[in-house]
Formats: sequence, C-alpha cells, structure tokens
Amino acid sequence: MKLIVLAFIISLSLHLLLISNIKQKEETKERASTSKEIKKSSVHYVRIMQKPIAQKVQKPKIKKSPKIETKRIYKKVERKKIVPQKKKRIVKKPKKTIPKPIKKVTIKPTPTKPITKQVIIKPQEKRKTIPKKSLENFLLADPVPLDRNMLDDITKSYLKLYGEEYNSFTKVQKVYLQKNLKNIGRITEKYLRYPSIAVRTRQQGMNIVQFYLHPNGDISQLELIGSSGYSSLDKNSIKTIEIAYKDYPRPKTKTKVKIYVYYKLY
Repeated sequence: MKLIVLAFIISLSLHLLLISNIKQKEETKERASTSKEIKKSSVHYVRIMQKPIAQKVQKPKIKKSPKIETKRIYKKVERKKIVPQKKKRIVKKPKKTIPKPIKKVTIKPTPTKPITKQVIIKPQEKRKTIPKKSLENFLLADPVPLDRNMLDDITKSYLKLYGEEYNSFTKVQKVYLQKNLKNIGRITEKYLRYPSIAVRTRQQGMNIVQFYLHPNGDISQLELIGSSGYSSLDKNSIKTIEIAYKDYPRPKTKTKVKIYVYYKLY
C-alpha cells in the first residue's frame, strides 16, 4: 500500500509540473506578439517563379508475343532387372618344387684299434683303491664347532640338556646342533597347539623331548625325558613333534636332538 501511495503522489507532481510549463510558454508567446511592431519599410515583396512543367515522355508499347502452349511428352522407361554376378573361383596352381641336388658325402675309413679285453673289478677291490678318510671330512669338509661362550642363550640352554654326552659327539654333530637346535625349537612352537582341557583347568608346565634325527629326515626313538606333570601336555608335545619333524633341517649323520616344549597361559 505504501508503494501505491508513493506512485500516486509522484504522478500528481509530474502532471502539475507539465501544466505549469505549458502556461509559461503561452505567456511568453503573447508577450512577444505584442512587443513587436511591424514596420512598412522593413517589408519586401518577392516574386515567386514557377518551375517549368516537364513534358511526359511516352514509352513505346511493346507488344507481347502470344503464348505458345507446349505439351509435355512422357515416355515410359522399363526397369531392367539386375542379375547378380557370380564370383569366379580363383584356383591356385600348386607350386612346383624343384628337388635340391644331393651332395655326395665321402666317409673316410677310421683306423681300427686293437681289441683289448675288459677287466672286471670287483666292488671289494674298488674300496681298497679309495684312500681311507674319516666320515666327518667326507661329509663336511672338517667343520669346526664354536666355543659355547660365543653361542646365544637359547642354544646354550639346549646344550645343557646333553651334559657330558655332548663331548662324545663328532665335530659334524656338534656343528649341526650349534646351528640348528634353536631353529628346531622354533619350528615345534609353530606347530604347537594348547590342549582345550589344559586351558580349562589352567595347566602349565615344561616337557623335555628326546629323539634321533636321520639324514633322510626321519626320526626314531621319540620319548619324554622330563614330564610337565600333566598327561594332556605330555601327549600333546609328542604329537606336535610327530607332525613338525618334516620341517626340521636334515643332518649329515644320525644326531640326537633334545629340546624344551613350554606351556604358558597369559
């Protein structure tokens, strides 16, 4: 409503301004007509010359030629039937193979050697010809076992199980035990599964297992040296070694292995 009122006021003001401007113009015209006096001396008469009338030039009429009616003649064109052309089969001619000339090869006669009698040597006599060497040097070129103080703590703990028996082993067996006892214990732990009954009853302990490891990877005389005090844990340790022995590193000679098997609940 405010906008309508403003628009109405502005339109009225514009109309009033226009009316006032028109009245002022009329007043100025009346004043000018009264103030001016026409003097006779200032009036001059002028003749108006008429322009000569140009004569119209008639254009010659052009006769239109009569229209000639032309009839369109149509001819019927018969459509020709298009017969598809059959493709001609291209028969390839077989290539002529010219046989290559065969070169003659002359075989030179080889000089014949005099036939000698084969001498059969018995296996017992062959053994006599082989120089006698120790089994250690033949299998592993004179291995040198490390000092116990230079070994890690886990390997030392495994070697303590042997006691004085360790000194009776060969160099090959000592080197194998020093290098692989830790690895054998780690492989058994990978296959070890805690029995469900032992978990429920919170059974914990340690087993000491002993067995012989052969060069072909087999084991023999598997037994428990130290029991954990629980039959479920003792049976489980023997079962794990029966599965895990396939991954054990193979020795050069038959070697006795002793390891710990730990059971701990956290």
